[in-house]
Amino acid sequence: MLKKKHITGVFIIMAMPVLISCNTSSKSEEEMGIGTTYYLEKVDSIRIARENRVTILDYHPIEDRFLAYDQITEEFLVLDGKGELLEAVYRIGEGPNEYNSSLLAASFNQEAGGYFLQSSGEFLWYNPDWEVEERARFTPSVFIRFYSGPRFKVPYFRFEDELKPYFFTNFFSGVNNAVRGMNEGNASDNLIEFYNSNKESLEWGLAKDPGSLPQIMEDPGTDQEKPTQVFALDRAANRLYLTYDRSNTIGVYDMDQDFGLQEMLHFEHRRFSAINNAKNKALFNFEDDLVGVLYFEGLSEAATGARKANDPEYFPFKDPGLYHFILLQDGVQQKEEIVFPAGCGPHSEVLSLPGKRFLLRDKYRGEDEPTYSTYSVYELKSDI
Repeated sequence: MLKKKHITGVFIIMAMPVLISCNTSSKSEEEMGIGTTYYLEKVDSIRIARENRVTILDYHPIEDRFLAYDQITEEFLVLDGKGELLEAVYRIGEGPNEYNSSLLAASFNQEAGGYFLQSSGEFLWYNPDWEVEERARFTPSVFIRFYSGPRFKVPYFRFEDELKPYFFTNFFSGVNNAVRGMNEGNASDNLIEFYNSNKESLEWGLAKDPGSLPQIMEDPGTDQEKPTQVFALDRAANRLYLTYDRSNTIGVYDMDQDFGLQEMLHFEHRRFSAINNAKNKALFNFEDDLVGVLYFEGLSEAATGARKANDPEYFPFKDPGLYHFILLQDGVQQKEEIVFPAGCGPHSEVLSLPGKRFLLRDKYRGEDEPTYSTYSVYELKSDI
């Protein structure tokens, strides 16, 4: 478990006014859930003394360590729980412990130690000393490339009594891979392509049955055929929590049972208009049957123009005031949405931590070039 930290501040949650757009359900507050009320409280902060931009990818709760990536030096950084550098590792090259492909994801091997690295055509399994134990090469149906280095944790899972991991090859949360338009092999009948390490082959899962997939919200002028998946994995229970960028339902799937649907959860946005580019951005599965959705409410062109007149560097997608958390406890939605913390960047890392916690990157307030990065840890706390 994440070590308990001293309380350093409180983030005050303001009740959101009920403003219904033409795209929003007219469901009343009385009809929405009235269960446990959660709020965000800042409980810790982290400082990384490094001039270059880093991306924090994963957290190891037992070792209290973070895995990060330096986008300039292309090094992997292993940091302690306060952000102090423990190890910097460079592995690009042609050697036996190196790679020369553009990475999409990297993470701790939480169950067996070491690290996983993944590109669109290669998977590397490193031991704790950053030596390759296994290397798998494959040819996916859709090729994805990031030029800024890895952005995600490796979406891997295991089945009972199996040491080797399975992993999604081109199915990443928030990345439109257009798999729904593929017509090769079984790709047109299934949503997720994954690599079976035991068989050393690619397979497909989660049938594209409209009755068992999250509903896509209908909005004029938007492409309904290629929605972007937004999901979270529960590796302990081997469950997939799936929604889309324009959806108000979450499908919960049992990966042990060929991605069979377990339940469908429904939620409502307070403000949401796809015309203004509103989108679900992230999905979180916490303990105690608590599920969270982070969404961007969008902003009209007229409103954007008015704000840019006062601040030429204003961009809606960087405005924390336009981001909100929706929480569902045991499938019941909390009445009030939670405002994204004003001092943090919603377009940066939003890393889920044990104990109903988030790691959020702080906005840099200085005028010169930063020589460090700071993060805040917020915890979801309840009134009971």
